[in-house]
Amino acid sequence: MKLSPIAIGLALASVGVAAQAQSSVTIFGLIDTNVSHFSASGSGSVNQLGTDGNLSSRIGFRGTEDLGGGLKAGFHLEAAINPDVGTGGSTSADNLKNQSGGLTFGRRSTVSLMGNWGEVRLGRDYTPGFWNLSKYSAFGTNGVGSAAGIFYPLKARITHVRASNSIGYHLPKMGGLFGQVMVARGEQTGNNDGNVAGARVGYAAGPFSVAIGTTTTKIAALGDFRQTNIGGSYDFGVVEVMALWGENKIGDSKTRSQSIGVQAPVGKAGEIRATIGTVNATNIGNDASHFAVGYVHKLSKRTVLYTTYGRVKNKGNGTAFAVADGIGATSPGGSSSGIQFGIRHNF
Repeated sequence: MKLSPIAIGLALASVGVAAQAQSSVTIFGLIDTNVSHFSASGSGSVNQLGTDGNLSSRIGFRGTEDLGGGLKAGFHLEAAINPDVGTGGSTSADNLKNQSGGLTFGRRSTVSLMGNWGEVRLGRDYTPGFWNLSKYSAFGTNGVGSAAGIFYPLKARITHVRASNSIGYHLPKMGGLFGQVMVARGEQTGNNDGNVAGARVGYAAGPFSVAIGTTTTKIAALGDFRQTNIGGSYDFGVVEVMALWGENKIGDSKTRSQSIGVQAPVGKAGEIRATIGTVNATNIGNDASHFAVGYVHKLSKRTVLYTTYGRVKNKGNGTAFAVADGIGATSPGGSSSGIQFGIRHNF
């Protein structure tokens, strides 16, 4: 039987549709740029065009393939970008030191298998000890409003967010229960430097959410770094309230941080955010406090405007804590503050 060119074309088109139904690839990202003014005791002030005031700028590629029988394969490649200067981010191959250069997929680089039993991921991914810092803070971990400045460790800031060479398992949907376990290797010859292990478990139902997470990294030169935190939130409708507690231990040094935050909708397009927090330090740095207030306004589903004011005050003779990296007080017991006006666009 001879087939006409039209019949052949229709057959090829149907094959293409079937292939697309089995797999998908998405290009995604966001650009966040802001105008900022920073000042710090003993350091003066500076104006900057910066990034990541509301969320982290990024570009990425992700996709899934249906393998049949409820099994799927997936990948996720995500790179940090600095739109104010056009550069890429950094990564860490050994979980011990940062390396920069070009467009690296240091935010996340994983391949995974998924089924009704959960998901197994291999590659560079978020550690279990990080998620609560983003989830239960009114400003997440971005900008001068973020409590990350008092929740991140003062040293060994490598696997406090992500780990390379990891194998992770994520629980499937089980009512409101969710969880993650991870092991990662520093891949050092003859020792365990850079090895990572952690777990997170939580419960979310309706307006309520709570989770606890912990991650430990082997660092021979400093002592093991252990990050532990617990957070929770409740959405009352007119306002969502969230609380977070965290501890960082490195050798004999320790910091304990706590914060309370709110997010309150204003009309259909606006949201007010505010947070207060403190950190108590042992054998490192000093105690400090943090305060921030901000407003986010949606212009569309993809574009928002935002403004945030934040301040960090060191106590005693301390200078260790700052409102932003590189914007710290040099005067003992000094403070640093910043105000940001920005725009974020998702694509």
